[in-house]
Amino acid sequence: MKRKLISVLTTLAMTMTLLTGCGNQEAQQAGEKETPVAQESADAAQESTDPYKIGVIMYQWTDSQGVNIQNFCNYLQDNMNVEFQYESTYYDDDAQVSCVENLISAGCDAIISGYDTNIIAAMNTCQDAGVYYAVALDHITEDDFAGADPGSFFLGGTKQFGGDLAALGENYADAVVTAGLDNIGGVSFPVWAFSDAPEIYAGFQSKLQAAGIQVDDLTYSAGFSSDEVQSATQTLMNSNSGLKAIFGMSSGLDYIYPVLQNTDIKLISMGYDTSVESLLKNGALVAAGNNNHTQAIASCVARIINALEGNEYPDAAAGVYNEGSIVNGVANYPVIANEEQLNDYITYVVAEDGTKGSITAEELESCIISHNPDATLADLNALTNRTVEEIKAAR
Repeated sequence: MKRKLISVLTTLAMTMTLLTGCGNQEAQQAGEKETPVAQESADAAQESTDPYKIGVIMYQWTDSQGVNIQNFCNYLQDNMNVEFQYESTYYDDDAQVSCVENLISAGCDAIISGYDTNIIAAMNTCQDAGVYYAVALDHITEDDFAGADPGSFFLGGTKQFGGDLAALGENYADAVVTAGLDNIGGVSFPVWAFSDAPEIYAGFQSKLQAAGIQVDDLTYSAGFSSDEVQSATQTLMNSNSGLKAIFGMSSGLDYIYPVLQNTDIKLISMGYDTSVESLLKNGALVAAGNNNHTQAIASCVARIINALEGNEYPDAAAGVYNEGSIVNGVANYPVIANEEQLNDYITYVVAEDGTKGSITAEELESCIISHNPDATLADLNALTNRTVEEIKAAR
């Protein structure tokens, strides 16, 4: 929208320059009057080539997630007409709106928020400023706006876990079967903190039970803190003396593994950090996994550029991951259960070299309408939901 306005201004300025050209004796005699028009045209032409400025808000930028996202943004900045600005909330939900305000003040055309934190207030702030807003690591429903109209500057969220929760649980179950384990339990944040947990665990439990493996019902922590998760973990262990492994769905590596360290109980973890390699090698970890954060950011960037250029996917209203009137993209979730899968994850998912990563700039541009008039939301979702095996084959 802003770019179209710049284009119009440039055209008008050029037309005025032609009308006051060398055939106009009065204009020639008053050369000083030509200068502002000519300068205005030059300024507008220069501005029209400026990169789209996109702000990104995350909890922090020093963990593996933040580093991965920033590396990808730096790659896009070097290879596309985009520029990124960063803000951190440091896990303070009340800081979300001030981060949005900071990015608007910095001249951002659009903002990507990692999460749906304070989404109504943040979105209202963007709407008032004429700045687009998208959510990278949460899918968004109409309920997130409490029945209010999200406005024309909201570009939707991004469905995590490959868009299929039960299938993700089944992928984790495959790792348990391969490891030859029986008698499994699971610990999760409460449903209000992790609403996808029941469906993921249902797929996990169902596939293992079909294979004749004993699986306890999911144990929920009372709250979101490490103490509450560890208390729930200990409760599960106390109630099942023969437990062989725990599916840690609530920050498994950070919160649950410390409780298991001095036991023979193995960890199946949602989440990834640099400890995964050593834990896989020593047998303490059956499998880990993580959302493909670069795919999530790429989905938002494509939708933002389309909006800034006044374009919309012809199939936007019929998106597979949409929630009512809310358009959602999607990102895949690789599961890592052995050294080869870990090496592929490091090479293709959290790659420092963007040309080898999950999505290249050229691939992303193929899903931006100004580069490909036939691009659709289905094309974008297919690109951002590729498995590691599919990414590896493309490289």
